[in-house]
Amino acid sequence: MIRRLRKPCFVAGATLLLLVLPLRSTPASPSDYDVTADFAAITTVGPSAYGTNVWWTDEDAALWIERWTELSPSQVRVPVSHGLVEPENDNSNPNSINWDGFLFETPISVPVVMTRTFTYRAQFEALRDQPNLDVLLHFSYLAPWLTDNTPHFQLFFGVAPYPPNDLLEYREFVEAVLRYLVEEIGLHPSRISVEAMNEPDLGCGVDPVTPCFWDDWTMADVAAVVRATHEAIQTVDGRIRLIGLAECCGTNIVRDLLNNYPEGAYLDGLSYHYYAGGYDLGPALGRALTLSGYGLPVDLDEYGSRQFLSEGIDGALWHSWALGTLWEAGIAPLQYPISEWPLMGEPYNSMGLFEDWRGDWVRKPSYWVYVDFFSHIGHSQVISLTAPAEIDALAWRRLFGHSSGQAEVVLWFTNRTSITLTNQSLAVLNFITDTATLRTYDNLVGPSSVISTTVNGSPLVFTATVPAHSSRAFVLSAEGWVWQRIFLPLVRRYHS
Repeated sequence: MIRRLRKPCFVAGATLLLLVLPLRSTPASPSDYDVTADFAAITTVGPSAYGTNVWWTDEDAALWIERWTELSPSQVRVPVSHGLVEPENDNSNPNSINWDGFLFETPISVPVVMTRTFTYRAQFEALRDQPNLDVLLHFSYLAPWLTDNTPHFQLFFGVAPYPPNDLLEYREFVEAVLRYLVEEIGLHPSRISVEAMNEPDLGCGVDPVTPCFWDDWTMADVAAVVRATHEAIQTVDGRIRLIGLAECCGTNIVRDLLNNYPEGAYLDGLSYHYYAGGYDLGPALGRALTLSGYGLPVDLDEYGSRQFLSEGIDGALWHSWALGTLWEAGIAPLQYPISEWPLMGEPYNSMGLFEDWRGDWVRKPSYWVYVDFFSHIGHSQVISLTAPAEIDALAWRRLFGHSSGQAEVVLWFTNRTSITLTNQSLAVLNFITDTATLRTYDNLVGPSSVISTTVNGSPLVFTATVPAHSSRAFVLSAEGWVWQRIFLPLVRRYHS
């Protein structure tokens, strides 16, 4: 259970101490231990996706690939701007694609800081080659020729907000992007999702250079863009998923679409954004609960803290807490963004998990929180857990099937207080074997385990000291459970 605690005071964590206790042959009750996780008591199944929003620069291709591999997300959200891909109309016939008019293979200078370029082909190929990685495309900003709204001359050399003034031309653009990904890059359609739009609820008001994505629109415009995107998907491959609507301030627009427009039936999933102040994810959980009533998967595909950002121990502990909170609620977390970026103003730039080239790509402690969480979270089931009130705690289990016969329990602790919890007794009840390897991770410093040892008994019991202002993962894993729990009893029964 994730518990909300007192306001934190952040200092560096103390050294973690770990000691394996002798086996207790007959445990009295879970109350005998400070922390108890029950392998057999599944409370919920975790969401299917987890990841981040990514950037790209051609000059740093190896760095991006290294970081994606190290972070190991299951999904990344990739911005594709019509204003950059098709700055001039490819031709006058929206039913015929002139590939020379689409700049997928042209290096584009990164605005503001002209020392870098990005090429869509290079990024798409790198993403294609990442195993077990799905791609969520979101389209932002139109070329001025495809909108009647005022261009944002301070961004991307004159791109403009939605809606498009020609739906056939817009559908051609979406179709071209998807055809290029599937037919030229070779990205399998089942690995592609498309977000119908980005933040339609943030209007530009009277300031023509405010970085909003939609301006001067009606619900009919929103429905039309969803319909055009759906039609483009069906033309390319129906296995590509369509989700939306990526609202930032609520759920009114997507609920209006789902309740009152036939285009709502085209959505395969729902998405939204939320930027917290401090430890206040209540509105984010509330929006997810509202959207879950439609029976579709729910992604929080942009989120962060305006107070703690991703900076230092403060930011890392916020992310450690937020990940557990979202996961336990069944919300797919896609953090924003993976890296700082010169185009982003504050506070969003400092929400990056590592610095960009101007900061020599230095990883922040928040980055390591995500590396450890993503390394152990896939295909998990949340299990029952009791823990001291000073700890935000989450426990989950994973079974890897007959081929590897591996089982795993992860205890994820975030201690935001100034209290060090010394020699806490931790017990895992009803584990699938009575022997497990225990690995302990300091989630603020790196992906290598601090301690590795063996735990024996039923329940599996060990002790640990949880420092103040720390994030820890305790991972108990066992191999051979299929043999021990299924085949060995059958062999014994046969011989008896």
